[in-house]
Amino acid sequence: MSASPPNPKTHNGLDVPPVQAGPCAAWYEAHGKAVYRYFRFQLVPPDDAEDYTAETFLRAVRAAERYDASRAGVQTWLLTIARNVLVDERRSARVRRRAGIDELRDLAMDEPSPEERMLRREEVGAALSAMGELSGEDRELLSLRFGGELEIAELAQLLAVPAGTVRTRLWRALERLREQMG
Repeated sequence: MSASPPNPKTHNGLDVPPVQAGPCAAWYEAHGKAVYRYFRFQLVPPDDAEDYTAETFLRAVRAAERYDASRAGVQTWLLTIARNVLVDERRSARVRRRAGIDELRDLAMDEPSPEERMLRREEVGAALSAMGELSGEDRELLSLRFGGELEIAELAQLLAVPAGTVRTRLWRALERLREQMG
C-alpha cells in the first residue's frame, strides 16, 4: 500500500489550515508583547503567560481566515482571543488570583542602582498585590488598558459599551487600585 497524500488542511501535524505565515508572524511581532503583558497583568505566572500567549496565537492562526478588519483591529481581536484563552484556562485549572513578587520578576524594570531596583521591586509588588485584591472586572479592565495597551475606543469595542462608560469604569478601577495601595 502506498502512503496517503498529506491532508492539505493540516500543517506540521497540527489541525491548522494553511495560511500565509506573513500576516500571522507580523501579528505576533507587533502584538505578542501586549498579549503576554495582558496575561501577566492578570497575575498569571511567566511560564503560564508564555503558554497562554502561544495558545492565543495558535487560535489566531486557526481563525485567521475569519478575521474581519472592519469589525476590530488586529490587537483588539487578538486580546479578545487572549481573554477567551484565560477564561478557558481558569475554568479548567481554577488558577489562583495571587502571585508572589518572585513570580512577577519580568514586570519589574532594571534600574541603574541596586537601591533603585529594590524600590522598583517593592512598588511593582505592591501594585500587583493590590491588583489581586480587585474584582475580576476591574483587573480585566486595567489589564486590557495597561497590559494590553488598548485605547479607550478599542476597549469600548471589545467590551461592547460606550467609550464614556469605559472611561468611567477605568477611572473607578484606578481609584479602587489606589485605595488598595493605601
